Amino acid sequence: MNAFILIMIATAGVKSLLMPASPTGVTTSFAMAGNEEAIFYNPANLKTGDDFAFQCSYNRFYLGMHSVSLSLGKKIKNIDVGLGIVNFDYGDVEYRPDYPTEDPLINYSAYDFSIVFGAAVDVSSKGRIGVNLKYVTENIYIYSDYGLALDVAFAYADTNSGMTFGATNFGTKLEINNEEVSLPARLSIGAFHRIGQFTFSGDLHYLTNDSAFEFGIGATMPVGQRLRLSGAVNYRDELYPGFGISVETGGLQVKYGGSFYPKNLGMVNNIAIGIEL
Repeated sequence: MNAFILIMIATAGVKSLLMPASPTGVTTSFAMAGNEEAIFYNPANLKTGDDFAFQCSYNRFYLGMHSVSLSLGKKIKNIDVGLGIVNFDYGDVEYRPDYPTEDPLINYSAYDFSIVFGAAVDVSSKGRIGVNLKYVTENIYIYSDYGLALDVAFAYADTNSGMTFGATNFGTKLEINNEEVSLPARLSIGAFHRIGQFTFSGDLHYLTNDSAFEFGIGATMPVGQRLRLSGAVNYRDELYPGFGISVETGGLQVKYGGSFYPKNLGMVNNIAIGIEL
């Protein structure tokens, strides 16, 4: 498994930018992410209030990888402004020299760090546009580099349905160990529709570097006044489930999201606490 991590990092190009930064990321996050949390997934859905609101999330992935994220939002005049920070740690990585060398094994660390500045504004009674500017850096053993990326998204929605389109992670290349790696750029479309108490949603992504498609289909429903449940079926190489629960009381919100990733990689667990000041 450690060898798998090494291969993944060497060919990734900051692939952690596509991993869930918060509990919403395990479901149809492009269509349904909202509030300050949307800065990680869809800037057009970034909606904040006159008071500061923030969310802190701890995310545990397969093979010992984990991340910590923070999202902060506030409305300034008629513009919704957000800040997102993510530190993604690959854990201890084992390097095994090519057979038949007898050199000792080397354990080293690797991590990605990104800062996202976002803003969204209404362009009509039903339309919104959002833009993110990202600073991303990848550090592997003694090698590191940084780059800049841009997200742009457009959303059109009323009270019962909506659609959103976007481009994510388009920007500069990084150079790691004398090799150029591209950021994981993708084009996305998402939609939702409410029927009674249920909100059905779907995401479709085209990964431009890999010429591959990913998608998710999900639903959410309230249970009482403070509890909301969500579930999704996602596809990334294989089908896998995602699910979540959210509890809100006053200005405090607690969220959990989980998923069983494909290829028997294991379970992803995300928990977050949000506070409106």
